[in-house]
Amino acid sequence: MMLRKSIAVAATLAVLTLGFFWPVRVRVDASFWGHVFDVGHIPLLGWLAAVLFYALPARVQPRARRHGLAFALAVGFAVAVEVLQPHFGRSKSLHDVFNGALGAALALTGIAAWRRTNNWLWRGGHAAALLVVLGVALWPAYEEWQGIRWRQSHFPSLGDFEAEEELRLWHPQGGSRGHPTHIAFTRACAAQGEQSLRVVGGIGDWAGVNYAGGDKDWRGFRALSLDVFNPRVPFTIYVRVDDNGDCRLLGDRFEQGFELANGWNHIRLLTPAIEAGPKGRRLNLRSIRRVAVFTGAGQPQRHWFLDNVHLEARDD
Repeated sequence: MMLRKSIAVAATLAVLTLGFFWPVRVRVDASFWGHVFDVGHIPLLGWLAAVLFYALPARVQPRARRHGLAFALAVGFAVAVEVLQPHFGRSKSLHDVFNGALGAALALTGIAAWRRTNNWLWRGGHAAALLVVLGVALWPAYEEWQGIRWRQSHFPSLGDFEAEEELRLWHPQGGSRGHPTHIAFTRACAAQGEQSLRVVGGIGDWAGVNYAGGDKDWRGFRALSLDVFNPRVPFTIYVRVDDNGDCRLLGDRFEQGFELANGWNHIRLLTPAIEAGPKGRRLNLRSIRRVAVFTGAGQPQRHWFLDNVHLEARDD
């Protein structure tokens, strides 16, 4: 019996260790998958806590001590994982420890409710608590999924800024720690529809917005089109397009600057020019990962309005 218990614990620890330390590189919809991975700590550490509970020697009594020891060992494993993960290309997170502790607690209270009592009130209460916890934990991933669904259903529109889900795809970038960029929908002006995206750039470098492209295929489209309203004096704005390759260096991506006059400005980028943007290679239009609109380095605070970002079909 003890041998079987030892094998069960060893196998569980081996599987969990492999899963927690295996390097994971998620480059598409990283926010969504990050939330999903965070929630994964709940069932995985719950599984470990249950295995540890049944593997503890029979002499570990009373029942409360047995549950407490299994919980402490499971949480200790979760803490050790987070401390060591940075050495294996993963990031540490106190939130992951919390989720792991929550999973262990749910598993152990479930054992108490379902095997140690015939009271259906306790069992039903535990099942309800489990559903509530998983629902709350999965909510951030669900919100990110709404943005992904919007992108899928509205493509080749990249942003018309009429639906809240779009804020899951468009993110502020740049500025400085004390002066970050802020974005919000506004009805103050719009190129089409009722709203546009108001961008209040931070003070510093590369202040603006970036769009999660989801590795969509841009072949078959003639141009990237966007409208920008500048309420103040002219300044330069840059449009950047990344594919699924390494686009960290300027010569490995498409990037072009535009002088914004006061009022509405229409920017139109032909896809052949975007494809020819990198030096030494061609941008992969089959898999576009990111679009960014931003000011340059060391800029004062700028603000502008972005609207009607879309791809033009070749037969437009």
